Amino acid sequence: MKKLIIVFVAAFSLVMLTGCKMAKELAYFQNMDSVSLEGVKMRPEIHIKPNDELTITVTSTNPEAAEPFNMTLRNSSSGSSTGLTAVSRQLYSYVVDQDGYITFPVLGKVKVGGLTRPQCEDFLLDQVKPYFAEEERPVVKVRYSSFTVTVIGEVSGSRTLNVSNERLSIIEALAQAGDLSVYGKRPNVLLIRELPNGEKITARYNLNDANMLNSDFYYLQQNDVVYIEPHKSRARSADVNSYMFWTPISSALLSLATFVISLTK
Repeated sequence: MKKLIIVFVAAFSLVMLTGCKMAKELAYFQNMDSVSLEGVKMRPEIHIKPNDELTITVTSTNPEAAEPFNMTLRNSSSGSSTGLTAVSRQLYSYVVDQDGYITFPVLGKVKVGGLTRPQCEDFLLDQVKPYFAEEERPVVKVRYSSFTVTVIGEVSGSRTLNVSNERLSIIEALAQAGDLSVYGKRPNVLLIRELPNGEKITARYNLNDANMLNSDFYYLQQNDVVYIEPHKSRARSADVNSYMFWTPISSALLSLATFVISLTK
């Protein structure tokens, strides 16, 4: 009996220590008052990478002059009462190939990989200007149509986030994914990033440490993956839930087997 009590006390103490450790990790930026943010870097520029999808529009004071540079997709839908067909147009997305090129109307293949979005706009503007009269004043606008970040693991809702303004911090990404669950390891959040040459790099965040606000990886880039690792207690919880699920089933099967055996006697 004495040994049983000792085992129980040891197990209870282990559970309490584990719970206290997890509770301590729940708070973000625990040392904020002692961390200087004066050296926080400006948001790094986003460069166009292979497989990015770009929406590019060319406008001018003369719409007819700009029309050859704007590829559109046509979607037809029938009207309800008149029987006429309404045609809607949406801009075509240009996919950057592995060498950084897109095929652009009139110009043909042009290399945009490695450029920032403003640089791409300036570059394409220089390319299309010769096709316009001076008074037509062309303007080129470039937008990402596939800027996404994926958040998986111990968050309230793993998901792929669509970023409309090309600016997303790790904190904003986690917030949009519903924040970490209590089982998520806040001191060890993993970032996986693919570089333009196909090489993959990783970085770690410690959300308990306010110094992560100074990280070079604080702002995310297109196609980044953020993974939240679960605590070991999550696995133990899953084992308990599995046990609770199978226990009544096992009991039912045992009862059925006992009943069948009794009938055969």
